[in-house]
Amino acid sequence: MKRMPIGVDDFKAIHERNLYYVDKSMLIKDILDDGAEVNLIARPRRFGKTLNLSMLRYFFEKTEENHGALFQDLEIWYQGERYQREQGKYPVIALTLKSLKMNTWKSNYSRLCTLLATEIERHGYLYEKNDLSSNDKYIVSRILDRTADESEYGGSIELLSRLLHAYHGEKVIILVDEYDTLLNEAYIHGFYDEAAAFLRLLLGEAFKNNVHLRKGVMTGIFRVAKESIFSGLNNLKVSTIIQDDYREYFGFTELEVQKILEDFGLREQVAEVTKWYNGYRFGEEVPLTIYNPWSIVQYSDQRKLVSYWVNTSDNLIVRKLVTEGSGEIQQQVADLLKRQAIGPVRIDDTIVYREVDRSPDTIWSFLLMSGYLKTVTLERHTEGMLRGLFGTLTIPNEEVYDFFAEMLSSWFSDTVKGGSTTKLLQALTDGDIATFSGMLQETVLHTFSYHDVSDDRSESFYHAFVLGILVYLDKEYEVISNRESGYGRHDVMIVPRERKKGRKGIILEFKRADAIREESLDEALDAALLQIDEKRYEAELHARGIQGIVKLGIAFKGKRVKVKGREQGEK
Repeated sequence: MKRMPIGVDDFKAIHERNLYYVDKSMLIKDILDDGAEVNLIARPRRFGKTLNLSMLRYFFEKTEENHGALFQDLEIWYQGERYQREQGKYPVIALTLKSLKMNTWKSNYSRLCTLLATEIERHGYLYEKNDLSSNDKYIVSRILDRTADESEYGGSIELLSRLLHAYHGEKVIILVDEYDTLLNEAYIHGFYDEAAAFLRLLLGEAFKNNVHLRKGVMTGIFRVAKESIFSGLNNLKVSTIIQDDYREYFGFTELEVQKILEDFGLREQVAEVTKWYNGYRFGEEVPLTIYNPWSIVQYSDQRKLVSYWVNTSDNLIVRKLVTEGSGEIQQQVADLLKRQAIGPVRIDDTIVYREVDRSPDTIWSFLLMSGYLKTVTLERHTEGMLRGLFGTLTIPNEEVYDFFAEMLSSWFSDTVKGGSTTKLLQALTDGDIATFSGMLQETVLHTFSYHDVSDDRSESFYHAFVLGILVYLDKEYEVISNRESGYGRHDVMIVPRERKKGRKGIILEFKRADAIREESLDEALDAALLQIDEKRYEAELHARGIQGIVKLGIAFKGKRVKVKGREQGEK
């Protein structure tokens, strides 16, 4: 059995080491057939962008070593001589900018200059024959010894393309991987103007009116607004997760996932894998289900249903947007944690970093393009006041659900006194309802603003808040939210992972006291407990062999909260 290419994103290395590979070579055909001179393909991180650009480089690049053997067993090779003749035909400039993650402009600029110099140095044969003009020699030498100025570094890709075209007699393929990594860091750390200005110069010189360009392909997570980076670049075609182009090449399709699991003897785990790493929906007209390849590769190798993708980055912008968002944003996060869809929201696949936190719609679009949400429905409005693309969104799978729950839990921990979480959860699992009720009330008073819990969606907020707390029980308890049991859907169920003496299953039902009916907290509590009994929510616990059960109603009115419960079964 071939091994999975864990962390290997060099196409040639996968072939030479005989690692497992899912054939994405038809991307080459589609790029060649595409009439656009420059393609920008935006996909979430860890969706195979770097590996695909590596494949493009090995296919197109003219080198002393023949790389045709890498493709002879792949689909592209069976498309006929027209495409075979393109292999090894062109000079290629290849840059990956994903290492530009320092927290100052100076550090990132220095690193970027090194990357540019290294790529120029890779084509050292250009300078050995002494055919360069004195001016070109001067600029190249300054770039290589790191003494060039910003304008010289900014024009370095265009300069290299001109020299390569003159030497080989063929126009140049330019590949730029993760072009927006620098902008992401710049937004976080406050040097966006400098970063955007330099990228505008570098990429503009490389792609705008460059007569030496055969094809350009860029990848990133976002389509950054034209006025930020791509001003005047009219030969650019953009493909995001909303467009239908190239959607099957970045990530795994359902059929590919099934084949992978079968090849690795995991066919019986399809249902669980689907639940944990359920696919995204790419495209607008007929969305295609696409799975995150990083998680599938990791699971196939390690065979553990845990979070892989959300642990590959610090997710700093996402955390900032959600935890510092308005009450409306946090209410909608609460709805998401109840496994409900939000929206319809206006979806814009163009990101303006300066405005990303200015409205809920831009935040949800940011999370969608980043891979933290998926579309449930999409509808384009072409008439009336509200024109544009609108969609309903939801959390795509258990892996990302855990991220949102943990993020809410971290927000909770940052806002309450040390040790309070442990004591609160201990009271809950011990069945000490009086202590749990008192501590919950104190926490709410010190943590919530009145705005958080004052409207008719406050039930979702309380629900999400408690889910955030319960994340800390994960090692010993399974926390289930809004799943069918008995004759309905419970709010929250806490199930012991091991049958130890004294451990009980816990059912929580939330009720907001109805202000219009002047309902009291006690009346709301009774209604919550009655619902648990009438809907027989304990059925799932009984099915798991758990007889000791605590039923809790949690009622609230604004910042006042009260808990009432009863036990049944084992003591």
